[in-house]
Amino acid sequence: MKRDTIRSGIFVILCIISLSVLRLIWAGLFQENITPDIQEGKLDLSSWEVEEGQSMLLDGEWEFYPSHFLMQDDVFSAEVPETIQVPHGWKNNLGSPFGYGTYRLQVRVQPEDDRNFKLYIPNIRTSSEIYVNGQIVAETGRLAETEAAYVADIMPKTVTFSADENGNIDLVIQAANFIDSRDGGIYLSLRFGTDETITREVQLTNYSQVVIAAILFMHTVYTLIIYFIGGRDRKVLSFSLLAFSLFSGFLFYTGEKLLQQFFNLNYELEFWMIHTVYLIIFYALVQCTDHQKLPYWNKIFPFFQWGMAVLAVVTIFLPMPQILALRPIYNIFAFFTVVVTSTSIILMFKNNPKAKNLMLLGFIAISNHGIWNYIWSGKSIYLTFYPFDMLMAVTCYTIVWFQRYFQKHKETKDLAERLKKVNEEKDQFLANTSHEFRNPLNSILLLSKAVRDREETNLSKQSMTELNTVLNVGQQMNLLLADLLETRNLQVNKPSLNRQVIALNPIITGIIDALRFSSDLKNVPIVNLISKDFPPVYADENRVKQILFNLIGNAIKFTHQGSITVSASIKEYDAEIQVTDTGIGISEEIQKRIFQPYEQGHPENKMSEGGFGLGLNIAKQLVELHGGKIQVSSKKGEKTTFTFTLALARKEAAALAFESTVEKPVPKEDKKQTVQPNKKNAQMPSVLVVDDNPSSLLALKAIIPDDAYQPVFVSCAKQAVEKMKKREWDLVISDVMMPEISGYELTRIIRERFSLTELPVLLLTGGTTDIQAAFLAGANDYITKPVEPVELKARMDSLVTLKRVAEKQVQMETSWLQAQIQPHFLFNTLNSIMALSELDVEGMRRLLNELSNLLRSKFQFQHMKELVPLKEELNIVRSYLYIEQVRFGEALQVKWDLEDEEEIYVPFLSIQPLVENAVQHGIRNKQGKGTVTIRCIKNISRNKATITVEDDGAGIEEAEMQTILNRESDSKSSVGIFNVDKRLHQHFGKGLQIVSLREQGLKVFFEVDLPPTE
Repeated sequence: MKRDTIRSGIFVILCIISLSVLRLIWAGLFQENITPDIQEGKLDLSSWEVEEGQSMLLDGEWEFYPSHFLMQDDVFSAEVPETIQVPHGWKNNLGSPFGYGTYRLQVRVQPEDDRNFKLYIPNIRTSSEIYVNGQIVAETGRLAETEAAYVADIMPKTVTFSADENGNIDLVIQAANFIDSRDGGIYLSLRFGTDETITREVQLTNYSQVVIAAILFMHTVYTLIIYFIGGRDRKVLSFSLLAFSLFSGFLFYTGEKLLQQFFNLNYELEFWMIHTVYLIIFYALVQCTDHQKLPYWNKIFPFFQWGMAVLAVVTIFLPMPQILALRPIYNIFAFFTVVVTSTSIILMFKNNPKAKNLMLLGFIAISNHGIWNYIWSGKSIYLTFYPFDMLMAVTCYTIVWFQRYFQKHKETKDLAERLKKVNEEKDQFLANTSHEFRNPLNSILLLSKAVRDREETNLSKQSMTELNTVLNVGQQMNLLLADLLETRNLQVNKPSLNRQVIALNPIITGIIDALRFSSDLKNVPIVNLISKDFPPVYADENRVKQILFNLIGNAIKFTHQGSITVSASIKEYDAEIQVTDTGIGISEEIQKRIFQPYEQGHPENKMSEGGFGLGLNIAKQLVELHGGKIQVSSKKGEKTTFTFTLALARKEAAALAFESTVEKPVPKEDKKQTVQPNKKNAQMPSVLVVDDNPSSLLALKAIIPDDAYQPVFVSCAKQAVEKMKKREWDLVISDVMMPEISGYELTRIIRERFSLTELPVLLLTGGTTDIQAAFLAGANDYITKPVEPVELKARMDSLVTLKRVAEKQVQMETSWLQAQIQPHFLFNTLNSIMALSELDVEGMRRLLNELSNLLRSKFQFQHMKELVPLKEELNIVRSYLYIEQVRFGEALQVKWDLEDEEEIYVPFLSIQPLVENAVQHGIRNKQGKGTVTIRCIKNISRNKATITVEDDGAGIEEAEMQTILNRESDSKSSVGIFNVDKRLHQHFGKGLQIVSLREQGLKVFFEVDLPPTE
């Protein structure tokens, strides 16, 4: 690990040194910075020996005429100029960044030098006119002495001129600035040289910019194409956005501003666009990395991106001085970008070690470019554009992207091969499993039919119904296994068809009878609209039955109300058969893949048992095997129609055909729903059974004895939740796979209100894979399907016994709490009675009366599970407080803050233990006077009442509050508070709330429900 770190550090140092040396070599080769001695606005170049490729910077003391335009005022002789350092702003001379003035430099060359000279002016804030020997040669913006008439613009300028006959060059630059609060005037070096030298330097900058811009634009285009035709990777889109932002920045805002030569922008618009592009670069650079993996960053990132968006929008409506005032905020975003990007790249090293050197080199290159530009721009030096840092960064990141795509392509190819092999093995496994299941299932069906036929006259109506249920469920399972075998058969070889002339009406009638069990349970009728006179078709009868069975069975599965109709029409030489339902519909997206194998029509119902998803795929293959077509038309939430075609039989063959026979229909099931449980014995455990499958409910009803339990059967979790609110239950049995609310989620809902012992939950799972999820959800036990009756009864008995034992334990705890009044409380109260017997007989009598009331209430065990009127509970509290006030006198003060007490019901002995705790631990521990406040406030809008017990005693620590509610405290009084909290959870779903400040008291409150208002 240390060796890798050292190697990476050496690599970083070598990269920084190499890139910096290369930049300095570039500057030395293409831009030699000769700075002549300019003093008091004069430069003598008469002895200058110009070498090829040399240019100079006109840095030094220039003449400056503050608040004057010389070429307009003509005051050369009257005005005494100041001197100003160039490059430098005029803030020190004008006392403000805003204003106007004139720069003047007199250059003298050899009189016989008739060459063309060139002056390169990068930027002058923020409008200017350049004169040479009295002639205007260039201008940007519009000069004015007032802000109203002034127009800002900044564009690089190159002017060509020659000296007069005496070798004099009089250079006058008039400038004005009323918009940029940073400074005005000449703030970058002006470059002077021969025409050939300056032209070569400018062209070199232009060509470098164009090359970098072209490369960036190319990356923008191809990454955008990859994004749309590929996997829509957001990193690719972010890289495309980053490349385009850099492309626009290079052409619009740096160097020669090449695009602004053709599309010149308003200065304020340009300034806003510059800052907006900066924000886009920051955002795109962060998005190109794996920043989501950084700790805590996911919480900060939404503020980061929305902050940049708001800043970009706000900047549109702000004038330039206020935009400049916001630059520290831009710097904050830049700082976050650098930190996050750097950290993300370090993290990417570990995930992609092969590309770490390339990523590191690219990051160093782009950082090196920014740092050098910042250093030289701070020194007001304009340099020839250096392209290699950006070229290096873009190339490195491009190679990394391509490496990732090639790697993903290879991984995808390997994965496809593995999936193909696994898919073949899966199909073979399912086929083998289906064969193995076929034999025992066939025995079950045969034996069940034999028993039904043999004992038809001896069995009761209920036994016949349950036996027919077994047969129907077995037949459905047999069809599922047939689907698996058929799928494998269609994949391996193309089966032959035994075509013959068949009539559709009797086939439909037989299928409707076979499926009547499922349709009757859901109360969804199946209507056959195909008449007996409909022309026969030429097809394989068994295959047509299979097609229609799958289509009608699918319609039953997803239709909860309405009806299912089967119709047919003649279309040229084909019969067009339609199966229409009024079910939940199929979205357009699902319709595109509904006929694929193992495709469920409604994947959003993940907990719904809906077969293997093979029926529609088999139907499609069989229809196409007949030479027909099948299609679906549906809208989400509306009816669905499956339409397929079969060839009509020729008239000659139809005349010879005889009427097809139909299978003996399965006897109709009793439509009678599950009846209410027998409640003759109130001590029998009440069991709530939840399953969305009607046949499963019937099977459970058959094996749960109603002489030992009181079972209630519901078909969805929502009904179960409502049932639990209305009465107390001893056990909940729930299937795991249910739509909308699964068995896991139902268990979690139960655990929010009841503990493991207060209401046990037994889950019916589909296999061992569901066991861990069942226990994590809060289940007490589980049974895997198929359910064995003996095992189910044994587990039910053990869970009910567990609940009863836990209830007895709670009753024992309550009894102990009620009994604990005897040792100390009775002794102290009796002492008070003895003392009053000698001083105040009437007081003694009242004290005895209150003690008897308290004891009578304390030992009413039968009320522990009930809700009692608030007045009744408060009478117990008043008796207790009276006794304690007699003992403590003025040391115990009681305040009552009660609103309307009517129609408020609370658990028995829920307030008195809280008041006793306030007196015992709040007032006594304080060793002085104390006040106990009992408060009741109604909130009609929320239909709630809040009851509060508050003292100004010693209070408790926050950690101790949690131990009390979790029953981790060793204190005896904590058992009473825990008991109250638990009973409040059972009745109202929410327990005690405790607020305490050390040495300032304790407030305990809870909410109860008010009766609904009519």
